Amino acid sequence: MRRARAWLVLGALASGLVAMTAEAHLGHVILRAERYLKLDATETDTRLVVSLTLGPSEGARVLGAADANGDHDVSQAEGDAYLAQWGDGLRTDLPVEIDGAPVEVSWVEGYMEPLGPVAPTALTVEITAHLPVTHRDHVIRFRDHMRREVFDRTDVAFRAHDGAELVTCGPGEEPPGTENDFGFTNQGDAPDVLTAHVRYPSRNDVDPLRIALPIGGVALVVGGLVIWRRRRK
Repeated sequence: MRRARAWLVLGALASGLVAMTAEAHLGHVILRAERYLKLDATETDTRLVVSLTLGPSEGARVLGAADANGDHDVSQAEGDAYLAQWGDGLRTDLPVEIDGAPVEVSWVEGYMEPLGPVAPTALTVEITAHLPVTHRDHVIRFRDHMRREVFDRTDVAFRAHDGAELVTCGPGEEPPGTENDFGFTNQGDAPDVLTAHVRYPSRNDVDPLRIALPIGGVALVVGGLVIWRRRRK
């Protein structure tokens, strides 16, 4: 009985450790950092970027968490795998809405610099989501559920260029103007949601099917009249 109980306890501890490891992505590991959020819109690509700057002690802890094989040296593969876990966490930590509807985005192009020995070093971490925007106008919102108490400062930037325009942007659900650059600390009131109304002037919102169907109908009518007239002759 004692052996059985001991194995049950060990099994429970092991399960707990597995669960803790699964949850211990970058968003849970950091204790202090500076954060940069950027929405960058162009005609061909609209990106949401999250960038973190960590001091030497935090850098060592994050590199240690990314060191999957425990050899005290973080390879490119280990860094990529660790950033992919963070990207999965950002789906709930920084959810995105487009035109009022939640969208699932993939966080890709993870960047961690420098990789290498697990040692006190200033560390930069960055990851990007490419947003599915295809129409002339879109309202993009991202809700900040990240652990904001660990960020000494957050800087936010909204940018539009190369065929994109910002109609409104800033903190809140409905920003009244264009507040392209602003920041806040972990003290006081921080915005829960950031919003941008982005316009892509050269795009056409008319559904091609709506054009094709009437044209096709006219073509059928004309074709039918031509055939009818030929038969009468």
